[in-house]
Amino acid sequence: MREEGIHEPLWDKGIGIRVSMYGKVIRRQKPAKATIVNDEAILRHARPIDLILARVMHYSLVMMMICATYGYFAYDLGERAY
Repeated sequence: MREEGIHEPLWDKGIGIRVSMYGKVIRRQKPAKATIVNDEAILRHARPIDLILARVMHYSLVMMMICATYGYFAYDLGERAY
């Protein structure tokens, strides 16, 4: 993408938030009408393995949120936090 003159978004300086947005675009497989990343360029340069990696990242986030919610309610961590 850099060879085409497309660089990282200016708002993401080392934090890595753009990675989740790239994954979202790759999972969707079509450009959105309004977005803060270059969807067309991302889809043009995405490899087949990137779709698998995007899905793994998404499902791992969902599983982490389920485990965190379960842990909060099952172990009542909200009351015991010091």
